[in-house]
Amino acid sequence: MKKFLLGIAVGALGTYAAMKLSDPETREELGEKFDEVKGKALDGIEQGKTFGKMRSLRAGVVARHEFRKGKKSVNQLAADVAGKLIDVLEDLESKAQASANSVK
Repeated sequence: MKKFLLGIAVGALGTYAAMKLSDPETREELGEKFDEVKGKALDGIEQGKTFGKMRSLRAGVVARHEFRKGKKSVNQLAADVAGKLIDVLEDLESKAQASANSVK
């Protein structure tokens, strides 16, 4: 029953549209409205594309900044570890030298 009623509604809508389109003035008016709506839709799509490009570029800049910040942190950590390692090796060297001097 639902399909039957839907069919009647679609048929009535189609008949109404056919009657309206048979008038040349109505056809031109509908064409102008369609072109106006199409232009607005295309403008919206273009704005969306521009906005998407700007957001993706901004995300790239943020990602690059975070990467550089992380790289700087890793380099700083490596420098700190190397400094501590040098201190430990100097202590070992001084102990070894003292031990060698005490053996003589």
